[in-house]
This record gives sequence, C-alpha cells and structure tokens, in this order.
Amino acid sequence: MKKKQLAAMALAAVMLTGCGGGSAAPDATKAADGGAATTAADAGGKEGGSQKAASGEAVTITLEESLTSPERTAVLREIADKYQAEHSNITIDIISPPLENADAKITQMLMNGSGADIVEVRDSTVTQYATNEWIADLQKYIDAWDEKDTLTESADEVIHYLKGGAYLIPYGFYQRGLFYRADWFEEKGLDQPETWQDIYDAGLAITDPANSRFGYSFRGGPSGYQYADTIYWSWIGTDKVADPNAAYFLKDGDGATIFTLPEVKEALHFYKDLFKNTCPTDSIAWGFSEMVQGFVGGTTAMLIQDPEVIATCSADMQDDQWALVPFPKGPSGQAVFPNGFAGWGMTSFTEHPDETADFLLYLSNSENNTYFAKNYSTIPIHNNAAEKDTYFSEGRFAMYMDMAKEPDVYRHAAYPQMYEAFATYKTEVDTMYQKYLTDEITDDELLQWLDEFWTQAYKDEGQKW
Repeated sequence: MKKKQLAAMALAAVMLTGCGGGSAAPDATKAADGGAATTAADAGGKEGGSQKAASGEAVTITLEESLTSPERTAVLREIADKYQAEHSNITIDIISPPLENADAKITQMLMNGSGADIVEVRDSTVTQYATNEWIADLQKYIDAWDEKDTLTESADEVIHYLKGGAYLIPYGFYQRGLFYRADWFEEKGLDQPETWQDIYDAGLAITDPANSRFGYSFRGGPSGYQYADTIYWSWIGTDKVADPNAAYFLKDGDGATIFTLPEVKEALHFYKDLFKNTCPTDSIAWGFSEMVQGFVGGTTAMLIQDPEVIATCSADMQDDQWALVPFPKGPSGQAVFPNGFAGWGMTSFTEHPDETADFLLYLSNSENNTYFAKNYSTIPIHNNAAEKDTYFSEGRFAMYMDMAKEPDVYRHAAYPQMYEAFATYKTEVDTMYQKYLTDEITDDELLQWLDEFWTQAYKDEGQKW
C-alpha cells in the first residue's frame, strides 16, 4: 500500500472519530478544537523576549500531546518553563486536545503539514507517522546527545523500532504487572501468584458468583486480544518467534505463524477456561476502566495492568489490601508481554528543527524524564533513574525494576504493528475472540482465521522486521 493510501486511511480514521471537516490545522498558540493550550504566560512563566538561538529571531516551539490529562500537562508545562528559563529566546506552547480524539486531531494536523513541531508518538501510531514521512529522523541529534549512553536497552529498542531511522524518543514504558488482593489471598491461605496456572487456581478458589466475587479482571472488550497474545507467548517462549516486534510469526518460518502451533491451541483453551471459570460474565466487554474498577471496587481479586494503576490503587484502597508482583510466567518458563511505549517525535515540517530537537532532548534527559516518569507512573528510559529518585527502587514500583534484572525470564513481544494490515486486524480481532468465548465459533475456526489473516499479510507486504 502506498503513502497516498495510508494517508487516506488516516483521514478515514479522523472522520470515524468524529473529527470535524475543517482543513485548518490548529494555531500553534491555541488549543485544538475543544482542547487546551498552555504557554509560559498561562503558567506564570516568562513571556516573549525569545529569539532564535543562532539568528536572533523569535522562536515558538509547539508540542501537541495525545494521552492528555490535566495532571500530566502540568508536569510537561513545568519542564517547559524550566527550559524557557534557561533559553530566554524560546517559547514553548503545549496543545492538549481531549483524550478521546487526540490521535485523530494529531493525524489531521500532520496531514495538513503544519501546526506543531513535536507530537506525541505511540506504539500504535509510529508506523503510520513515519511511513507517511510526517515525523523526522532524529538519529543525528541522538548521536550528538551527551545522555545517549544512559538510555536503557528498552529505550534503544524503541528508538530504532522502525528500520532506517530514529523517529521518536520514548518518554516511558507501560509494562504490565500483576495486582492482587493480598487480603483475600490471606483469607484463603493462598500464596502470591507467580504463574498463569497460579492465577487460574487462585481464581477458582476465590470466585463466588453469589457474592459477586471473582478471581480475575478479564479484558474482553477493546484490545482484549492483547491479553490472549501474552498467554500464547508465555506458553511458547520468545525463542520461537521471528522477532520481538513481530511475534505472530515463527522464526525461520518464511511467514508461518504461531497460530499453527499445538502450544498456542493449548494456551487458547486456558484463556477460555480462565474467562469461563474465574471472571464476571460481563467482563467479555470490559475495557481498561472496567477491569481496573472491577479490581479496586472489590469485584475481582487479580488484575494485570500498567504501572499507572499504582496511583489508582493507592488512592482507592488500603495499603494492606493489595500487592503488586511480576507478570506471570507460562509453561515456557518465561513471562512475555508487550513493551508498550509512547514518546515524542519531531514533525518533518517544523521550521526550527535544531531548536525543536534541542527541547525534545531536554524533555528526554535523565533528570526530566525521571521526574516525568515518577509523576506519570511510567517506567523511565534512563538506567540511572533509581539513583536519581528512590521511588523507582523502593515500594510498589520496585517490582518493575526487579523484572528488568531478569531479562531471560521477563521478555517483551508485540503484535506486528509495522504491517499495514494491522489497521484492519485491530478492528476485527476482538469480535472474533468474543465469538470464541461465547461458543459461536470453535478454537480451530479462530486459529484458522488468525493464521490466514497474517499469512496473507506476509504475502502482501513481505518481511517487515
């Protein structure tokens, strides 16, 4: 599929999300429709007086975020104000569209070729943005960066997620852990879960539908397929997959998929048993909010989620009610999960690439990234974060650092988002799993559909990792 087709798909996505048909990109100092923009003046920082570092011209750098929240925007504003205090010739504006349609608005702005210098880039958008040449290669700036040597292995992997360039610098990772009700486990005399089988066994022991108590917060709604994937990978191990970022394909398989393996069929049966025997029936439609609320609200005993849930649990539960432990291992001996990420990219049409890159690297340096990660509950990108703040080496968050110390056990894998076919896949796959969970289709029919979809994608697009 060519760039024009990709752009058309992007525009369709914008329209589907209810974005208006106006063609003008948001002004750099104004909010995107319905959003908010913050400037130094808004936040009490220094105004005006800015001039281009080399030529003396005034320079405004506009950053547009996607995963918007008032709390996070305030942290970004704080870092931007600090940068402005050190660079009186630069003004930083932050555009914060409403979370519900932020990606659509960023896509529309990128298609228009104006409106921002830095945009938030996510694992689900980086391929589209880079393929359409909407974001620039940052490699030359990273090569000259004096903090590149403290980047973690995970950060370096993400920076070079796509062949031939460095199209973003991540601000953090959304690696998953297992939250569980420590008080309920103590009542039942259960040990902390370490494997998927432990989750199932404990879930059976705790599940009591008559009292609205269940073992596990299942995600059967949007993006529920991702949880099935983690079970597959934990059953087969990462040694069998072609590439961590294309983990539907088998190593040396010339496009053969994992969905033909007997271990995957066994894992699929486990996935269904977990839902049928330990989860609320309505969790077949649960998304992020519902599964988290099921846990903190006292309906479910276990939840697999990102570190951002630490803050929710801390606010809504007593300290002795819950605990956080590493991601569960499968029969392979490995615990395998996506290294979810998001970060910052520089638009290819910025009029001030050097100044923009300088601020992007400032935002990503060890001091600022560690501060951002602590306040936004993401895993930081520098390996000295724990030295800068004990938050990452003590308390609940320390579990993620413990997992990082065992890279042979706690492994990363991901669905092949670099394929253009993935855009279609993610609109269809959750429905297929729901049909399987409600006995509308068999295990063989689901696995055949998965295998045929990705076999065809490989034939159409070739090897893309």
